[in-house]
Amino acid sequence: MKPVPALSGVKQKLAERVARRIEDDIVRRGWPVGEGLGSEAELVVRYGVSRAILREALGILTYKQVVAMRRGRSGGLVVHAPAAAVVAGSVATYLHLIGVSVDELYDARITLEVLAARLAARRIVEDDIERLRTVAATDPIGMPPSLVIAEVSRNPMLAILVPTLTRVTGALAGGPRPDFRLGPSAKSARGHALRAIAESVVSGDEATAARRMRRHLEGERTWLKRATASSEVPAAAPASGATSAERIALTVAGAIRREGHAPGHVVGNEAALRDRLQVGRAMFREAVRILEHNGVAQMRQGPGGGLVVARPDPVRVVQALALYLEWLAVTPADLLEVRAAVELRVVELAAARFPGADPEPLLASLTAAPDGGRAEAGVLVTLAGLAGNRLLALFTAAFGRLSSFRTAEPAHDALARIVDAVVVGDSSLARNRTARYLQVLAGSTTPGTAVRG
Repeated sequence: MKPVPALSGVKQKLAERVARRIEDDIVRRGWPVGEGLGSEAELVVRYGVSRAILREALGILTYKQVVAMRRGRSGGLVVHAPAAAVVAGSVATYLHLIGVSVDELYDARITLEVLAARLAARRIVEDDIERLRTVAATDPIGMPPSLVIAEVSRNPMLAILVPTLTRVTGALAGGPRPDFRLGPSAKSARGHALRAIAESVVSGDEATAARRMRRHLEGERTWLKRATASSEVPAAAPASGATSAERIALTVAGAIRREGHAPGHVVGNEAALRDRLQVGRAMFREAVRILEHNGVAQMRQGPGGGLVVARPDPVRVVQALALYLEWLAVTPADLLEVRAAVELRVVELAAARFPGADPEPLLASLTAAPDGGRAEAGVLVTLAGLAGNRLLALFTAAFGRLSSFRTAEPAHDALARIVDAVVVGDSSLARNRTARYLQVLAGSTTPGTAVRG
């Protein structure tokens, strides 16, 4: 069994490290939206880099919509409120670039959307009912009922993660497209399922809402796997709302996957690729920036240079997701609700896949976490890598950047018992011990307190 590669990205370029420093400064200042951070000349001095490196760093942050450069006499770098759609698009683009599978996608969707259905049934209020029923009855393109249910759950993490996975689903299905229509029987079955889920949420029946959501998503998984294996849907398309540069980046990444190029392979030089893609220099270079940001390819200068295949790097997208969740000021209770669902599934999958695997990386990660807190996130990220699901691994890594719990020695002992259960391949025991470990963490949270990494 080959585990999923660990979430340890390639060495960051200087511009990326500067971008991270600017992000850290923004977070330390409480994310002051609209506040100026200084002129370009002042920033060059503050961060000790050349104007070219600073501009590249600001390009990364502008792409993530963390900042904007305001021109004019009173201009300079200004802090932006990060947009949920941009973050969702960034995560969705990365997942699309790495060629996430239908099974990986739906395992993550079921984990999160079953939780959302349970919480929505528990927390729905009068003002939510008419909207949920209307969306379930009409199923409009661009606003699937799952998004409304995620909002009704009152967990801000689900309100960003569920739309992200919905965008990936749309890309895998080759849409959404106005000309796409389900057959009458499939449309009728989908409509019935959505209305049934909505009514169970409205009635406050958590168990039924969760069961119906799981059954609906399993049916979607079966259909999409069959459809993508045939000509029923076209090849995966960029998610709706993708920019032209993102579409070009996805085209290049798709070609790299189809042709099976290994890291280090030179796809072509800039002139040849621009000619093949029929794009201008500015658009091509923006697409290359997206590929580099996601670790899919790097532009190498000099003799023998060109666009070089790299190993997709989840660290950047983990940083973007964690940064946005930190800006939302999610509470420890919000975080723990989603962590529990994800980590219970992670240990279950890891234990099922573990027999025959090398236990040393997992045991080493446990040894490195003697005192609780963030160090324990390394164990969970290692487990997520063993689970074989890159989406759950990515979410686990992002959660680890947010966790500020300082747990006592008994909690660390509980983590060691989880590892023992995974190593022997006992999924049920691993879930049981993880549930008890999470109960210890729940006891250390303070309701209403914002999580800060």
